[in-house]
Amino acid sequence: MRNLLVGILASMAACALPSAQSLAGTFSISPVRVDLAAQSSTGVVTIRNQEDLPVVVQAETRLWQQTVAGDQLEPTRDVLVTPAVFTIPPQGSQVVRVALRREVDPRAELSYRLILTEVPQQAAPGFSGLNMALQMSLPIFVAAHAPTAPQVHWSATRSPDGAVSVTALNAGSEHTRVLDLMISPQPGGDQWLHQPGAYYVLPGQSRSWAIESDKNNDRAQWRQLRVKGSTEDGDFATELSLTPE
Repeated sequence: MRNLLVGILASMAACALPSAQSLAGTFSISPVRVDLAAQSSTGVVTIRNQEDLPVVVQAETRLWQQTVAGDQLEPTRDVLVTPAVFTIPPQGSQVVRVALRREVDPRAELSYRLILTEVPQQAAPGFSGLNMALQMSLPIFVAAHAPTAPQVHWSATRSPDGAVSVTALNAGSEHTRVLDLMISPQPGGDQWLHQPGAYYVLPGQSRSWAIESDKNNDRAQWRQLRVKGSTEDGDFATELSLTPE
């Protein structure tokens, strides 16, 4: 998918504010990720404003890491983005350029995020709704000189309070993305818990999924797990022993 249509609908605000209206932009972005390397240290993203009013957008980059607490974004000078602030005319577009300012890592892929934030405009007199700012986050990957393919190792743990989680550790030096994930207690027959969404697992880092089920406290059942799904690199299936944290 090379284009991403992004918007916030008024009905979303209406769930919290039944009598309110909302103001937010609608954009399309292409491409939806930026790939850089030693031979191509610059990239281009095009943002299109699909509204009939101009919008002001701020662009910035962040270092992207994954910890036990989840995705972490930190300020960085490694990647330059220009322009940093711009106005997109009604039904118009803006080209944003990103450029790598550091050396490519010899062995490990580098991961960053391009953050695009709509600057809220002043509401018209008499408007009593919710003025919402739209923010978009696109991955930026910098290929290593000599990368190794993703190598995903799965594990499962149970916390003292009974919560079950499944973790994917990427031992390779390139990212992968889990596109579909299904989890089942091994003795449980064909009962599968689907974990929706697509999630990146960065090289040398890990991502965990908390398994929501009313049967988690059945410790006799949740001793062995079956995990299956698909990634950008193909399908997988494995069996895991549940270990205490």
